[in-house]
Amino acid sequence: MTRHYAYGLDINDLDVVVVDDSKPMQTILRSTLLGFRVRRVRTFDTPEEALEVMRLDPPNMVITDWRMKPTSGIGLLRNIRQRKMAPLCFLPVVFVTAHGTRTLIDRILRDGAQNVVIKPISPSALFERLNWTLRDSRPLVLGENGRYVVDGVAESLDEKARKWQQIGGGRSLVALSPARAAVGPKRPPAPLDELRLPSEAIVAESPTADTRAEDGQPVATGRNKTGFAKIARVRRAKGAA
Repeated sequence: MTRHYAYGLDINDLDVVVVDDSKPMQTILRSTLLGFRVRRVRTFDTPEEALEVMRLDPPNMVITDWRMKPTSGIGLLRNIRQRKMAPLCFLPVVFVTAHGTRTLIDRILRDGAQNVVIKPISPSALFERLNWTLRDSRPLVLGENGRYVVDGVAESLDEKARKWQQIGGGRSLVALSPARAAVGPKRPPAPLDELRLPSEAIVAESPTADTRAEDGQPVATGRNKTGFAKIARVRRAKGAA
């Protein structure tokens, strides 16, 4: 078992590779990271370009977008986490994404990412996530699929999922706010049960909204229309009286 390669470093010691196909987002992340006084920031448009350079000159942290083509951020993570990619397989990986659904975050964490930050990015949230990651003592272990994952994360997520099913009956509406969208506890997770998903903090039953199976976003249903029609009928009846 091996801790990630940035464990115990100071934020000023970081050599960060940023992978994002959006030039404006690259600029935001670069300026924000340099504002934190990290040692070095390199930006890339695609995972392929980043991997080519990282093989020759490894960083000690990767920050990547999720939605990119042809290779997504998850594709990059899975590539890095392969045993044959050492020493890159032990790099901490932090995701930034505008699609902070419970399903996506669960998938990212199970594949071996240390953290997720939701766009639009708050500098304070990013600073907190980076510092948390630097203190994250959870080891990386080789999974059954031959890729390294963070020890204990899958078991913790399975337990959370069972609790959500018991509480919400599978009909919960997940509402995410940027202020609470970073994944993980505020302290280094010696106790794995401290691992939090943003959805755990804000899960509510909704009698007037369903959840799309693919992206977890609320959509209007016939119940909304029925409710509005009933209100209109009552108002017309009062006017006639």
